[in-house]
Amino acid sequence: MCDSCVEVHWRVYNAGMSRGVSDANPLRGIDLARSASDHAVVRDAESSDRPSASHTSRERRATVAGALGRSDLSRMRMFYAFGVIAPSVALFASLQASGDPTLRSAYWVGNSVVVLCNIASFILTRSAERYRALPVAVLWIVSNIAFLPALAYIGPFSSVLVVNAMLLMFISLGELRWTAFATAAINIGGQFVIALPILLGWVQDRSLSAVPGRHLRDLWTTELHVLGELAAGFLLGRWARAVNTRAFSDLEIAMRVIGDKEEALAEVVDAARRVNRANEGRWSHQVMGSFRLGLVLGRGGMGEVYEAVRDDGTPAAVKLLDARSTDHLGMVERFHREMAIAARLDSPHIVRVYELSALDAPVPYLAMERLYGTDLAWRLQLESRVPPDELVVMLEQVARGLEVARRAGVVHRDLKPHNLFFHAGTTWKILDFGVSKLIGSRGTLTGDGIIGTPQYMAPEQAAGGEVGHLADVYALGAIAYRCLTGRALFRGSDLAELVYQVVHAAPIRPSTLGPIPPAVEDVLAVALAKNPRLRFPSAQDFAQAFIRAHRGRSVPIAPSPGAWR
Repeated sequence: MCDSCVEVHWRVYNAGMSRGVSDANPLRGIDLARSASDHAVVRDAESSDRPSASHTSRERRATVAGALGRSDLSRMRMFYAFGVIAPSVALFASLQASGDPTLRSAYWVGNSVVVLCNIASFILTRSAERYRALPVAVLWIVSNIAFLPALAYIGPFSSVLVVNAMLLMFISLGELRWTAFATAAINIGGQFVIALPILLGWVQDRSLSAVPGRHLRDLWTTELHVLGELAAGFLLGRWARAVNTRAFSDLEIAMRVIGDKEEALAEVVDAARRVNRANEGRWSHQVMGSFRLGLVLGRGGMGEVYEAVRDDGTPAAVKLLDARSTDHLGMVERFHREMAIAARLDSPHIVRVYELSALDAPVPYLAMERLYGTDLAWRLQLESRVPPDELVVMLEQVARGLEVARRAGVVHRDLKPHNLFFHAGTTWKILDFGVSKLIGSRGTLTGDGIIGTPQYMAPEQAAGGEVGHLADVYALGAIAYRCLTGRALFRGSDLAELVYQVVHAAPIRPSTLGPIPPAVEDVLAVALAKNPRLRFPSAQDFAQAFIRAHRGRSVPIAPSPGAWR
């Protein structure tokens, strides 16, 4: 069990269950596990090194272009190897052949060019890193032109046309259309140009496969068949490419659906396990003051939080300090200090305290308002940004709660998305007042002078200086920045680097991360000023300035020149 009362205390409410934990909807239990149980925090940390179902499914999803590209490279290498071996064998075979000397010389030159082009193409397609589309395409076109003398030497109506058909089919399966059409034009047009003088009777067929005395009508019939078959090979290749693309696309969609279902199933299983862990506790069915305790909503290093019902039927949540903590006088004193702080704050936007135990109670407890809904952190996990209209409502309500705290002389010091709870779909409430004084939790700095969560911590707070209400103004500005831009103010590889950035570095300009109006950007710059004296004097002033800027009204402010980077 981690020392995490921050994760346990107020945030237990987002279980949102009107019945006990054990018979709750497992999906509702996800809220409970994510924000109430420190066991869930430990489990998430332990399982973070294991790939989730969704991560695994995403890794399996190959894009259509990537899959077809790998297929093209493999096919190219095989064909270019064939394009080296076959012409080389043909060259040696032609040494024993007769035929027209001029045509044979042209054939030797053309075949040599074909071999050299295919050697270069084979080298360029050995790996995806080495592959360059344009050089390979140019070599391909040159080799196709160089192959035409073979038609003239062996015969424009001979079996060598099988090679032309293979060329057309091969290139038509590729991604580049222009090379496919260029190959079709060279092979079909070249064959027709070579055959036409023979068909018209202008020249005699001097090729190796020439048949003396063959009637021109038969040659025309053969030519029509040849052109039709070459065109059919080209069209068949293009059709096969389109079918493959659609098949890969359908497969990608199916893999995505499977991955999403695996992710949803994994979440349900996790929820069921967490709900089972958050079952009856030591104090279930016992009475504390005016409240009868039910099932455990969350556990932490300092104690447990139970669902409860007051004598008059009012639902509540009761936090108990466990026996180990009651043996430590300092922890008991800090627990009572937290209760005293919470009891001083009366606002619809701060969790209401119903009842406090006596200072000498054997088991110190705090009975609080029961909340139903989720916190802002959970919302930001589902969607990285919050629509500006919704953000305006949240800032206005949270600012009202912080104003009550300011007047009571209370500084939250750990304002962050986890501590802003959207109750019943209508009201934002601030959680965890004073909890950071009790005990640190994961991601929280706890000590004599530094308390808070680094991503939302004011510079003076990170530097261990005096902290007042203006630190809460900064934290609220940091939350607004996160909701608008989809990222936190700063990111660091470790805690020391993150704290250094909070104190010394300027955040990234919001408008570079999304469509944010300049007026809103200026308001954020003032709220996030490194010097507390340059910020808005109160959270309410910040919220009102933000609302005016969002609605397009002028805001008389002057942000510091180096506010952004």
